[in-house]
Amino acid sequence: MHLIKQLHLRHIIRDLKATPREKKIDNIEEIKTIGVICRLVDEQNWNILHHFAKVMESKGKKVHIIALLQKDQQLDFVITHQATHIVRTKTDFNFWGLPNHEAIRPFVEQSYDLLIDTIGEENFFSQYIALRTTASLKVVYATPAEDPSDTFDLIIRGDGQVELKGFFNNVIEYLSMIKK
Repeated sequence: MHLIKQLHLRHIIRDLKATPREKKIDNIEEIKTIGVICRLVDEQNWNILHHFAKVMESKGKKVHIIALLQKDQQLDFVITHQATHIVRTKTDFNFWGLPNHEAIRPFVEQSYDLLIDTIGEENFFSQYIALRTTASLKVVYATPAEDPSDTFDLIIRGDGQVELKGFFNNVIEYLSMIKK
């Protein structure tokens, strides 16, 4: 049965990859809407995510976050960002392993100038969410062994797990280099 699920999910991803979208790279100053895909790991990571969102919002940008909460994980910290959508693997996924439409709808129906995947590893959830959005620019962190180029437009490479603060700084730095 596991193989059947994997084949079904691959088929869904293949179909989503065929969906046309308009790619566009803007200077960070011109970006108005940002979507962030993340995994809720601990309070320290959440604080970095929240700080990034608040800094961008102070510059007039709208920031939406979609956060994956693992099956048995309990939150022992408060999520204070209003445009954060939490998807729980225990309750918000169907039999096939797809997130339920209602759980992701508030996030994927937004239009983003920039989509940032902070999960930092090949992951069906982040790939599915990235493909469901029509973001103009999709950015991801990846190790040299990973090749997410069929889903993401800008890949920031590193060894090991993603370090959020440095990753966000790299995204801002690279997009600041784009000529206006």
